[in-house]
Amino acid sequence: MADNLVLKGSTWHVRLELPADVRHAFGNRSKLTKSLKTGNKAEAHIRKLRILAEWKSVISKARNGISDNDFENELHLQKQASEALAGFFESTLLKHIRQEKIFTKENALSFIKIFHSDIPVIFKNDPEQARLWKLKFYEMGSRFYEYQTEKNTDLVADFLKATEEFLIIKNKFFSKQAGFSETQAEQITNVFTTPSSYSPKSPFTPQRLEAFAKHQVEIKGLAQKTVDAFVSKLKVLKNYLESDSLELSFESYQQFLDSLNVSTKTKKNHIHAGSSFHKWSSKYDSDYKSRYDTRDNPFLGHELPNDKKKGKKKEEKRLAFKAEEVKKLYEFAISKRKHQVAYAVKIAGLTGCRIEEVCRLTKNHIVAENGIQSLYIEEGKTDASIRKIPLHSSLKPLIDQLVKNADADGFLIHTSGGNKYGIRSDSISKAFGRIKKELGYDARYVFHSIRKTVITSLQHNDVKPLVIASIVGHETGTVTFDIYSDGASAKQKLDAIKTLQSI
Repeated sequence: MADNLVLKGSTWHVRLELPADVRHAFGNRSKLTKSLKTGNKAEAHIRKLRILAEWKSVISKARNGISDNDFENELHLQKQASEALAGFFESTLLKHIRQEKIFTKENALSFIKIFHSDIPVIFKNDPEQARLWKLKFYEMGSRFYEYQTEKNTDLVADFLKATEEFLIIKNKFFSKQAGFSETQAEQITNVFTTPSSYSPKSPFTPQRLEAFAKHQVEIKGLAQKTVDAFVSKLKVLKNYLESDSLELSFESYQQFLDSLNVSTKTKKNHIHAGSSFHKWSSKYDSDYKSRYDTRDNPFLGHELPNDKKKGKKKEEKRLAFKAEEVKKLYEFAISKRKHQVAYAVKIAGLTGCRIEEVCRLTKNHIVAENGIQSLYIEEGKTDASIRKIPLHSSLKPLIDQLVKNADADGFLIHTSGGNKYGIRSDSISKAFGRIKKELGYDARYVFHSIRKTVITSLQHNDVKPLVIASIVGHETGTVTFDIYSDGASAKQKLDAIKTLQSI
C-alpha cells in the first residue's frame, strides 16, 4: 500500500498508518481511512493528495507542536486561568463556610452536567476511567441531596477538589487536541496545575523589536538614532521583567520606573519608547493583541516626581565662548596639528553654523547670492535652517583653500566618515572635546557654544533679530516673517557678518 490507496468493494479509499508518537492527535487511532468516492484509480490518486496533506499537517503539529509565540501565549493564558480558578474555588469555599453564599446542590449539578458531556470524549479509549469518573461525580451529586450543604463543608471542599482534578485532565486532553505536542501539552498542564512555575517571557522578543524598529524608520520616518534609543530602553525593561518573572502591566511598569536611578526626563523617554511600542504592537502584532488587553496602555498614566527646577543657574547652562576665546581655540587646534578641527571652528565662528552643517559643506555649497559669495546650507533641523550665509572677509582665504583641497566626495572638512547614523561631524566633535578640555573648559562648553558666541556677538553689535535669524537659521515665531518673508537680504546679512571679530 505504498501509494496509500486501498480498494474496498468498488470504491477506492485513502489510508495512512499512524506512528505511535502522533496517535494522540487522532483520538489514539492507529490508522486513518477515508473514502475517495470513486472507482477510478487515476482519479483516486488526485483526490488523495489533499486529504494526505491535511493529515500530515496534523502529524507535523503533533510532533513539533504549535509555534513558539502561540505556545507562549497559551502558557500565559493557562497561568491566568489557573489563578482565576484557584481564586474562584477559594472564594467559593470561604463564602460557604461563612454562610455568605451557600454552595448548593444546584451549583454542583451545573458542574456535573458539563463534566458528564466531557467524560465520554476525554476517555473515549479508556472506558474504565470514564466509568470511574462518572461514578465519582454521581456519588458526590447524591451526597448533595442526602446532606444539608449548610453543615457539610467537607463535601463542598471534596467536590471542588475533584472538580480541580478533572479540569487538569480535561486541560491536558484538549491541549493535545488543539495541536500542541506531547511535551507542550505536559508543560501547559504543569502551568495549569502550578501557575507559580511559569516565568513569563517579556513581549520584547528580538524579532518583535526588529519589526518595531523597521516600522519606526521606514514608515514613521524617525531617525535611526532615535529608534535605537527606543530599542535600548525596551531591552532594559525586558531584562527587568524577566529577572523578576513579572508580566508587563501598569503595576509592574511602575515598579520598573521606580527602580530606575535616572532623572524624570529620562523616565519620560522610557515611557515614550514603551508607549510607541505598545501602539505599534496593538496595530500590527496579532500575538501581542491576543496576549494583552490593548485598550489599556500599561505605559501611560504614571506619576513621576517633579525634579524640574524653575530655572537653571547660569553656571549650569551651556555657556558661550567669548569672541577672543574662539580665536584661541582655533590657534590651539592649529598648534596641535588638528587642522580639520581648527577649520571647523573658524567656519562656525564666522557663520554661526552648527557642527554637522559645517562638516556637510562641499565645494558645491560655495555660491553667490546677489553677487555676494556665500555658504549655502541646504538642509538642517527645520525649514529655517536652509539659508545662505555671506562669507566674512577673513574666512574667504580659508574657503578657497578648502575648495582646492576638497576630498573625493567634495567635502571641505575631512573627517573619518559618518558614524553608524551618518553623522559626519562625530570625529570632529570628539576631537574638539579633547582640545577644549586641554584649555580648561568644562562640560558647559561644547562646539555648539560657538554658535551661541556668534548670536550673542551679533546681538551686542545691534544687528536686527530678523537678520540674525536669517544668518543662523532660526524661526522667528511670527507668521509674517516665518511664512511670508524671504528673510533678510544678502547685503543686510553681509553687513551683519562684517561686525564679527576676525579669526
